[in-house]
Amino acid sequence: MANFSFTVETHEMAQALHSVAPHVDGTTAAVVSLQGAVILAEKRAADDICNNVNRGFFTLIRSQISQKIAICRSQVDARLLELRDLSMKLGMVKTSMQRDFQMITDRYTKLFRTLDLALLSRVRELDMALLDMVHKDLARISERTRALQAGVPVHQLESVRSSQGIAVSSAKAQAGRAIASMAQFIEESNRQDSLTVSILGDQSGDADALLLLPVALVEFDSTTSRQKQWLYYMPPLPSSGLADSVRQAVERSIFPVLNSIEWGPQQASEQERVAAFFYQMVERAHLNERVRTQMTSGFRDAPAQALYGVRS
Repeated sequence: MANFSFTVETHEMAQALHSVAPHVDGTTAAVVSLQGAVILAEKRAADDICNNVNRGFFTLIRSQISQKIAICRSQVDARLLELRDLSMKLGMVKTSMQRDFQMITDRYTKLFRTLDLALLSRVRELDMALLDMVHKDLARISERTRALQAGVPVHQLESVRSSQGIAVSSAKAQAGRAIASMAQFIEESNRQDSLTVSILGDQSGDADALLLLPVALVEFDSTTSRQKQWLYYMPPLPSSGLADSVRQAVERSIFPVLNSIEWGPQQASEQERVAAFFYQMVERAHLNERVRTQMTSGFRDAPAQALYGVRS
């Protein structure tokens, strides 16, 4: 087997490598420097990007806020103008209402003052009859007092007894007339009491009697329930027990059939009879001409109706 010996000289290669090493170190330093520069540049670029992003974000938010502020300010200005317009209109309405209130107040003040004067005149007219009667009775009583005064006869001695007899007989005649007048007044008062008791039905005894009492039915619309309601009025009775009995009879016999009762046209004969009675009441009331005209015109313009339905 053959042996080969080789001699490898690495000196040149070592020298070459020795010369390459500084370049590698320089390259390494350059790479390190480049890496540091790149990192610094990237950091600066990242900082710039962050700053620009932050600036843009804040600029965007600020612009949006500014836009919203502008929109809100425009809305507020428009609402203020509207409120100012409404305030002016409300002021005009208030002024008009104050003027109307003052006008209505003056009108009703004049109306109530006129009514007060009319009522005062009516009260005076009502009292006038009593005052006239009082004045007449006072004059009559004064004349009667003077007539009943004792006279002192101044005559001759022989005619004194005759004069005294005439005065005594005159006093007796006047006393008899007074007693007769009192008896007649008492008799008429008793007769009137008996007539009143017979009319009102407060009679003693066991006899049964049928009494017819007038009852006034009033229909009105309630302000709370907005439904039709009824009230009734009856003449005053002499005793509370009789009044309670009549009230119970009315509520028991009339109220259950009110739903079946309806208003209808009144007959001509009944309308003429009611009109005649109403005009008679107006004439007897001694009212002034304006009130009488108003009452008659209101009665004449109102439609005459009567109740029709079930009769108990």
